[in-house]
Amino acid sequence: MSKRIIITIIALLALQVHALDVNNVAGSLSERINDLNVTSLTVTGTMNAEDFYFIADQLHNLSNVNLTNVTVLACRTAQLHYWQQNFSDGELPAGAFGGMAITTVKLPSSLKMIGKGAFADCNRLTNVTFPATLDSIGDYAFASCTALQTVTLPANVVKVGRGAFMRCTSLTTIQVSSPSRLQHIDATALMDCPALTTVKLGNALQTVGERSLAGTGIKQLDLTSSTSLNELGDWAVVKTPVTQAKLPSSVKTLGQGAFLYDDALNEVTLGGRIAQLNDYMFAGTGLTALNLTGVSTVGDYVLYNTDRMSVVELPATITWLGTRSMAGMTGMTAITSNATEVPALGENVWQGVNQSKVPLTVPSGALDRYKEAEQWREFMFDAGWLMGDVNLDGEVNIADVNMIVRIIQGAEYDEGTMTRADVNGDGEINIADINVIIKIIQTGSAYAPAYVNVNDQLHLDDIAMRPGEERTLAITLDNASSYSALQCDITLPAGLSLVNSASDSNHTGETNEMDEFTSRSVFYSARCMDFVDDHAVLYITVRADNALAIESQILLSNIVLADDTETAWHAADCVAQVKNSTGIEDLSAKADRVWVEGRTLCIDSRHEGSAQVSAINGTTRPIQLTAGMNRHELEAGFYVVVLNGKSYKIAIK
Repeated sequence: MSKRIIITIIALLALQVHALDVNNVAGSLSERINDLNVTSLTVTGTMNAEDFYFIADQLHNLSNVNLTNVTVLACRTAQLHYWQQNFSDGELPAGAFGGMAITTVKLPSSLKMIGKGAFADCNRLTNVTFPATLDSIGDYAFASCTALQTVTLPANVVKVGRGAFMRCTSLTTIQVSSPSRLQHIDATALMDCPALTTVKLGNALQTVGERSLAGTGIKQLDLTSSTSLNELGDWAVVKTPVTQAKLPSSVKTLGQGAFLYDDALNEVTLGGRIAQLNDYMFAGTGLTALNLTGVSTVGDYVLYNTDRMSVVELPATITWLGTRSMAGMTGMTAITSNATEVPALGENVWQGVNQSKVPLTVPSGALDRYKEAEQWREFMFDAGWLMGDVNLDGEVNIADVNMIVRIIQGAEYDEGTMTRADVNGDGEINIADINVIIKIIQTGSAYAPAYVNVNDQLHLDDIAMRPGEERTLAITLDNASSYSALQCDITLPAGLSLVNSASDSNHTGETNEMDEFTSRSVFYSARCMDFVDDHAVLYITVRADNALAIESQILLSNIVLADDTETAWHAADCVAQVKNSTGIEDLSAKADRVWVEGRTLCIDSRHEGSAQVSAINGTTRPIQLTAGMNRHELEAGFYVVVLNGKSYKIAIK
């Protein structure tokens, strides 16, 4: 027999020796194991705390443990661990495997509780099989298990103890099986788990303790499925890269400093039932907006140095703003208080904010009280104009951009106009103010009114496209007057996507997606140069796919044109027909045309007949048509017009 074969046989025998199956009677495991070098251990029968502490003290080479068929019995004679000596039925003793080199463990199928520090510092542990009967996990039970990557808790678990999984540096996911009974995540339970990005804690969750998620890698914190959650503890989410946080409407208490200096945080949904924002809650975050509905008290330093938030709106319920609660909010451009009684203030609430440049809007009956109140009176009291409405026509649109362009070029206006033109409130009028207005236009809140006050209009030819084809379309201006800026909404049908948009070399701007089908384009000239007659003012590149219907349409709506009089001119909507073609490039010039102008449905019909107009609520009515142009007034809403077997979707605004 060769030497290599002999060595292999010896190695196999050694492995057999180090894998043991033991049928045990509680308290006698030390008598049933003679080989202390065992690496794999399966136990059946009964065990108590004395057996677990024998394993911890003597079996230092143990790697795999299978206790599935063990019943854990009470014990009152075990050695003292974590200041505990008496243990109940179904309780894995405190410190049972603490610091051991085990990699996998299958826990007893009838286990109810995992004791304090039971697996603390088991830095090789990668896999734990939890029994369905488990209802609680003790303090620090898996603390510093640095190889543990995923944890799925059984549905029966009600409580996860303090620091239970803290410093599990490889942990990426923790979730609970459904239907979950998990109610409490205690303080620091998941603290300092930098790889942790997925947290699903079930709908029975009620409390998340102090610093419970601090130092994790969570970027999207969505707790809206935890519909029983009422409290998120102090400093709960500090030192994380979280960008968005969504809380369910059940949350009533958000702890002090809950999101302190999470500088990537730009969006929070509070749920609407939180009456008090505790100290330091959002200090140093990247929030750009915050809905404070229902809030009555804002504590000290709550929004300290949140310098990316431009507009602040305080609800009618607000009664108190704490010391430096909004200090350092240097990006603030406007503030509104809906409280009729002037809210009381702590010290230096707006320290560092240039209040004299920030307009304050208050209820009309409370204006004098705010003007007399300490700190409040430092604001610029809004004279009733809309932020960004430089030309004071009641709208924010491309005409306001043109007005700022002319101011930058040296035009002089009255003091009120110059104040309104400094949109960002930095004391200067420059391109930054233009950027703010464009952002306002692009938010979706600045739709042009549904009326037409000029005959000039945009025009887009009908087209035919194949699925997979990409084409650049020219939008022209049929005009009698000259314009140097425009904005419009481009609504594409299903199956047609916007690849790019651009204007001529004299104009700059951008296109922003408003929803799945509609984009908004804004273009202006930094030199106030007019669009050239008989040339395209806008080019859009579109791509067709297999979802493109046989016949559909492109809608240009909310069209605003601006000229050198700083007036906004609203043009009629433009509709271009789109056909799904296998190569047909020419469309009949005699085809029916359907479009809208303001609240008027326009139908250019080839001959007499009728059309069916169906509203979104299902009601349908016929419209009699004459050959040529037909106009019918409709209420605001979405409609489908059926004409000669073809369907046209229209929007009346």
